[in-house]
Amino acid sequence: MSEGSEAAGDAVSALAEALRAENAAVYAYEFVGGSAGDEDRRSHGLALASEHKVTRAELREAMLDREGSPPAVEPTYPLPSGRDGETLDDFAVGVENTCARAALWLTAADDTDLRTTGARLLQEATVRALEWGGELDSLPGFEGG
Repeated sequence: MSEGSEAAGDAVSALAEALRAENAAVYAYEFVGGSAGDEDRRSHGLALASEHKVTRAELREAMLDREGSPPAVEPTYPLPSGRDGETLDDFAVGVENTCARAALWLTAADDTDLRTTGARLLQEATVRALEWGGELDSLPGFEGG
């Protein structure tokens, strides 16, 4: 494999990981939007489902531009066992932390556009996690950051 094709393969792998995270986020926020006991959480969940759908479409297009094959949407994703506010807030923080970790891989791509996209997505996921009550890690996107 040539150096150029290795870099393209790394970019496609990073995009696939980010797409998997976005697929799960859409599913998660549609769940929150449909099951939260209060209108604010339902509205916020549905708004974020829409945001993640836009990001998913952007990443899918980037994948296709690089002649990659977007990963399939899973029929189901893990959901929390409870539906109370604190449980849903913690669940949403976890969703955003997963998106942040996936975006972090994009920031390491050789492709400048993907690095820029990854940095933006990392920032957006970090802000959303904070909105749900998460804590700011010293290194967002890193395990145990």
